[in-house]
Amino acid sequence: MDEAKYQETLRRFEEQAAKASQLKESIAQLKGSARNGDGSVTVTVAPSGALLGLQLSPAAMNRSHTQLTQEILGTIRQAQQQAAAKMEETVRPFVGDAQYEQFQAAFQAHTAAVEPLGPSAPPPAASLPSPQAAAKPDFSGGPVRQPRTVRPADEPDDGDFSDESIFRGRR
Repeated sequence: MDEAKYQETLRRFEEQAAKASQLKESIAQLKGSARNGDGSVTVTVAPSGALLGLQLSPAAMNRSHTQLTQEILGTIRQAQQQAAAKMEETVRPFVGDAQYEQFQAAFQAHTAAVEPLGPSAPPPAASLPSPQAAAKPDFSGGPVRQPRTVRPADEPDDGDFSDESIFRGRR
């Protein structure tokens, strides 16, 4: 390779490395945020979709637990969609349309492919422990530990193995 080709290749490499570094910094700064309709639930997520922040206003506490669960999950999904859109806006121009799908698959490779759980009815009260049962543990019928026996001080230790080798038995 002649010197001019080498210098051109080196220049392109350095340019790509600088762009990659800028892309990495941009991705690190990306976050998705969303707020529910009345502003009582605010959520912030990372580009991966991981929850970074959840804020509930006092008005959120006026809902039933099922309604609040629905609001939180819906707001998380909105924030995740926003983070995904920001990610695409940031990355697609850098890697191009042809490589974006490959980038997206690699970026999400560590994430489990599961459907989000929706709100469900609470478990029946009979299946939950009662507060009284939790406050008073029942130890009846459980295993009983026997006290450790202490070896008398005048009893010799296990033995003297100074005339043995671990490699050949006795020396």
